[in-house]
Amino acid sequence: MAAAPPTPLRTALPPPSRGGLGLAQGRYGARGNLELMLCDERDGLWVLWFNCDPEDTAPDPGGPPPGEWSGGLRFATGHRYDEVAVVQSGHGPHHLEIVARSGATPHRLRWSPEAAFTAEAPPPGGAASSVAEAEGTDGVLWAGALGVDGVPRLFRADTTAYPRLAWREEPVALPRPADGPWKGMLLVPGSGGERPDIVLTGAAGGTHLGPSGAPHPLPGAETAAAVTGPDGEPLVYLSTGGPWLDALRPGRSGDGYRLSLPGSGQVTALAATALAHAEGSTDLVIRRGGQLWHLRDRGPEGNASAAPVVSRLTPTATGEPRPVHRCS
Repeated sequence: MAAAPPTPLRTALPPPSRGGLGLAQGRYGARGNLELMLCDERDGLWVLWFNCDPEDTAPDPGGPPPGEWSGGLRFATGHRYDEVAVVQSGHGPHHLEIVARSGATPHRLRWSPEAAFTAEAPPPGGAASSVAEAEGTDGVLWAGALGVDGVPRLFRADTTAYPRLAWREEPVALPRPADGPWKGMLLVPGSGGERPDIVLTGAAGGTHLGPSGAPHPLPGAETAAAVTGPDGEPLVYLSTGGPWLDALRPGRSGDGYRLSLPGSGQVTALAATALAHAEGSTDLVIRRGGQLWHLRDRGPEGNASAAPVVSRLTPTATGEPRPVHRCS
């Protein structure tokens, strides 16, 4: 008897989103799938995942094939969010840690296989205009908050009673902006117990501050993302208004390059993650002109690639497509 033909997949654009994006490589799948967080236009957050398995790997039942995005799953309803960040944590083990901001109110959420997404006690710092998080290779969790007063603050978590976190503020001498307020705050995880690198962005200019040493100025940017580069040093991506992204290594004069951007219009959000299975590569998701794009940066000597973010959905028994995600 002949085997039944495979169920055809349907395509769908991601749900409409606003505000910031969160992107991280997780620890699920053969090589670690990507986790993409979106702020819904009106209520809650969305998560999509990208299958990073090798091309010849059979997909999980109901999941997208390798090289494709899943459908979206909405969670954390009851708030309209402006910003979201995600890290794959080693705690739990392997839970996703999410910080988000609704207006000036920070939120912390956590995904676990047992309970899916749950709300946790909010990160520290009080009313904020930007929130950030990072986890070092030593397992230390960090949170950053750019206060509504324009003052950035850094916090370190005691994870002894995880998922309950006890925070203490780490004093860091950060410069005040010379022209206009800071717009955003990013953290790049360090190693060996060092505090993370801190990136502050603004329309007129930004700054980078490593675990020790003097701050390094950055150009003004509409939006930014930062990762640990292939050499272990921070790599900062800046959208400065042109049809490209500037990729910079703070403190290294002339050691930068540009990535051409697909699509058209203003870049309104940007997120990035280093790839464990593709040495020297960084994956990025941008929103430009209202459309989401998935980029792969292979470094200054490599060929960057770009494709629209499109979900591959499996139909239900009634023939209607449904989002598929392991967290549902």
